[in-house]
Amino acid sequence: MRRLALTAMTMALLGIPALADHPGERLDEVTALKEPAFEALSGPAPDVDLIGADGQPFELADLAGQVVAVHVRSSPCLEPCRAQHDRLAQTVASLNASPMREMVRFITIAEEPDGIDTVDAGNWSVAAPNGALEDLEAELASRSARNGDNPMVHLFDREGRHVAIFHGAGFAPLNLLMHINGLTNAHPHPEPEGLLDRVRGWFR
Repeated sequence: MRRLALTAMTMALLGIPALADHPGERLDEVTALKEPAFEALSGPAPDVDLIGADGQPFELADLAGQVVAVHVRSSPCLEPCRAQHDRLAQTVASLNASPMREMVRFITIAEEPDGIDTVDAGNWSVAAPNGALEDLEAELASRSARNGDNPMVHLFDREGRHVAIFHGAGFAPLNLLMHINGLTNAHPHPEPEGLLDRVRGWFR
């Protein structure tokens, strides 16, 4: 049954029309209509210092240019986090059957990375926090306007902004997949024009 579901998700993804037909600026609105677990955000990424499997430190900022999905697996979070992890695994498997695999990174943050299944996906890694996991989890969760203790999947766009949360394990993997696809197709936001740029423009 799971294989059939993954196949359907992959076919739906590969059948997504070209960029011109994507929701564009309406991406959040479109996802919110389909997915109750979705919450749109708009803000810079928090400072997230991590230790990779190779023992080397890295930050989310080091992944600029890719869409990044992050979820936290704390020791006290058992069944809810396992269920969310399973949903994420379905999303990763389908996404990696598409050309998007080079544009998206998935990171699971845990105090004890051993034993966490990343379905042998080269773009899904497990990292440890460079500090207290509960502090990092609280910092990420503080961006949400919703109450509750459900685990969260945090999405960061290609410019490093914290743009969305998928709450709990009740979301449809296809909806997460489609939202990530929309983020990969989003046009970058232009840098604010400075005074010198405006002055130069007057004389062109």
